[in-house]
Amino acid sequence: MDAPTISRDEIHRVLIAGDTHGNTAWMEALTRTAAAEGCAVIIQVGDFGYFPNFPGGPAFLAAANAACATNGVELWFIDGNHDDHDALAQFRQADTLVRLTDHVAYIPRGARLRLGGVRFGFLGGAFSVDWRDRTTGIDWWPSETTDLSDVARLGDDDLDVLISHDAPTGLDLADRRLPAEDQIRADEVRSLIASAVEATRPQIVFHGHWHRAHDTELSWIDRAETGRTGALTWRSTRIIGLGCDGDIDAGWLLLDLHALGVRLPSTEWPSLGVEP
Repeated sequence: MDAPTISRDEIHRVLIAGDTHGNTAWMEALTRTAAAEGCAVIIQVGDFGYFPNFPGGPAFLAAANAACATNGVELWFIDGNHDDHDALAQFRQADTLVRLTDHVAYIPRGARLRLGGVRFGFLGGAFSVDWRDRTTGIDWWPSETTDLSDVARLGDDDLDVLISHDAPTGLDLADRRLPAEDQIRADEVRSLIASAVEATRPQIVFHGHWHRAHDTELSWIDRAETGRTGALTWRSTRIIGLGCDGDIDAGWLLLDLHALGVRLPSTEWPSLGVEP
């Protein structure tokens, strides 16, 4: 089945997917879920599994494209730390979707678009806390981390939804104590995500990376407004973390674009061919 010929303004619901890590069965189930729930688009929050020049990478991309075609949906992903950043480098300066196949597209850092009238921003990248166990240019890249130019490209116009791979600071998500060097580097990225949140003031932020589901209100002082009025002004946004492939309870969710309402799909996952 071809992807539906639908304008972005006509999209009313999307499926947000957590880290997929090149898991073909999981991706096929996600596309079936999206179709069953009336979602023409899946937005994936990074660690998609884009490794076009390494064993298994082309096969996964082809399988994801075929699953999307069969179910009449499109898949859009941002980069996580576990994607091939050498291969993605040629697309990083684009300001809109980059088609990799007929049905799969990459969204560069700092890009913006509207769906159903909702203002989306995208900010990939994160620091790999397991970098010591990885090999440069094979499964780890120094350019994996979000930087100041990415945040600058996103700008400071208001957003409704921000899709990032990492989470902003202010949330305790690590499942272990990190070495001091790694903690500093992880915090640098998360501080940049936080600065993007403060600049763009989204109602909701969706992220992956930590493989921990949560739904948290994050508050901060609006420095610009406080400086302008002299009165302490607080802002807040909803931060939602997703699980990863294999997490049937929290590895995906639905976003209704009319009310920015969030819910789990109603479809029974086992019926889609993936075991818990």
